[in-house]
Formats: sequence, C-alpha cells, structure tokens
Amino acid sequence: MNTRLITPSAMITVALMSAAMCAAGFLALPAPALPHQGYGLLFPLPEAWPVAPLWGEVANAAVIGLSAPAVFLINKHFSLLKSSLPFWALFYLPLTCSVLTVSGHITGNILLLPAVLMILVALFGGYRSRNATRATFFIATCISVGAMVQPAFIPFILPVLGGMAIMKICHFREITAFILGLIAPYWVLLGLGIVTIDDFHLPQLSDIFTSTIPEGCMPVVIGTAVAFAISLLLSLYNGIKLYAGNSRIRALNNVVNLFGITAVVAMTVDIANMASYVGVVNLWFALQFANLFTLWNLHKPIWIFWLIQLCIFSYSVILILTMH
Repeated sequence: MNTRLITPSAMITVALMSAAMCAAGFLALPAPALPHQGYGLLFPLPEAWPVAPLWGEVANAAVIGLSAPAVFLINKHFSLLKSSLPFWALFYLPLTCSVLTVSGHITGNILLLPAVLMILVALFGGYRSRNATRATFFIATCISVGAMVQPAFIPFILPVLGGMAIMKICHFREITAFILGLIAPYWVLLGLGIVTIDDFHLPQLSDIFTSTIPEGCMPVVIGTAVAFAISLLLSLYNGIKLYAGNSRIRALNNVVNLFGITAVVAMTVDIANMASYVGVVNLWFALQFANLFTLWNLHKPIWIFWLIQLCIFSYSVILILTMH
C-alpha cells in the first residue's frame, strides 16, 4: 500500500488547496452563476434563501469541508476500499471545491450532499439485514423532506431502490417502509394544515439538449463530461479487481457507482440545477481515483497522485479565467 503518499503534509496541502479554491469561487464570482429563484415541491430552493452571501458561503464551505472527514469515516467503517487511508477523501474534497459554482455559492448541494452521505450509511449498514425497515423508512424520509426544498432529491429514488437490491434488503417489508417514508412527511404537513395542495410546485426540468445552458456553466458542463468519461473507464478498469474480490466490497462500490451515474444523468435533464448534483457526482469520481491507488500497484504513485491534484487545481483556475 502506498502509505508514504498519505503524510500529514500531503493532507494539509490538499486541504489548503481546496480552501483556496472555495475562496476563489466566492471572491471571483460574487454574483450567483444560477438565478436565485424557484421552488422545491413546497418551499424555495436554497439559492433563494434570504442569507447574506458571506454567511451562505461559510455554511456552504462548512458542509463541503465536513463531508471530507465523513467520507473518510464511511470508508474506515465499511471498508469500500482495500485501505483505511484517506484516498477517497483526498480526491473528493478538491474535486468538489474546484467547481466554483458549487464551492463559491450556496446551492442545493448543501442539502443533497449530506443527505446522500446519510443514505449511503443507512444502506451500507443494512447489508443483508433480515429487517431493514427502519433504515429504508429513514432513507425515504430524507428524500421526501429534501424534495420539499430541492427537486434534485427526486431522481435518487431509483438508485436507492437499486441500492436496496444490491444490499439484499429489497423485501416486501422494506419496500412498504420506503413507500410510507416517502408519503409520511407530506401527509403530516397536509394533515396539520401547514400546507395545502395548492402549495405544491411541479419540478421545472430543462434538459441539456433543448434548453439554454446557464451563462458561465459551459466550462462546468465540459469538465463534468470529461470527468464522467474518465470515471466510467476507471469504473470498468477497477471492476476487474473488484469482481474477483470480496462480494461485500464490490456491492458497496456498486451502490456508489449507481448514485454517481444517476447524478450525471439527472444533470442532463435538469441542467439549470446541475450544481446541486456535483457533490454526489464527485463522490463517485473520487472513489474511482481512490480505487486506482488501492487496487493496483502503480508505477511512481506519488507522481500520479500529485499530477491528478494538479489537474484538479488547474481546472479550477480555468473556471476562474473563463467564468469571471
């Protein structure tokens, strides 16, 4: 294992680089790249919250920053990688911070990212459980409540069901609990008279093929497309080793793959809301890079590690130059 890569100085360097990209996103792009308007199924989008830009960025950076140790702890507890070293977190953090429209402004990512991390923990914890009704009810409730303020939660119903099947917890009781979890929050709000049927808003989709890409987002679209192609190839490449290995590790990786691919597909049909999906997409991207270092004996891994980090940082610089 490439233990000499993960030194305190390496972790501090990656953290400082990520913080610099967040700060650059906030300072270089004072005006939001996406319009601050619109609704989830019931309430205004996070972009429309009456929060001062500075405090919004502080909250945004906190969510992104805290998600990195969360990713590390998830791997340490469930062992998605054949190493407890923080490869996954060290790729995930700079990847997310490099997308300035996400790291520099408050977006739906501030809700979707921590929710997906909690959902993954619930799914992983239920692996081959005989009774995972509480876990599936919790997962469905997260999606249901999240969709009230951010419709980007809705597409993840499908990968959750797929993940339940992969985790071997897709039985009648779990499916019933999942459906009840989707319905219960709205049933409570309607029953208490907090909202009415007239308060509901249908999601407004804008696909990448027929809609105008928001101003300044084309570099993000291109960068995401390139990263998607690389990650898809790495998924197939890493899958060779995973297929011959532990079935539980393979299942956990497949769940993350499913979430990441779903997020990319959702971006193409909800381009105006693409910033909300970036954190989830980067969970998948980063996992593939991490598997590259933990599954394969790379030649000069230190050079490859820092070359990838340099490419991520360069992408952020390109966004600053093209989106200012």
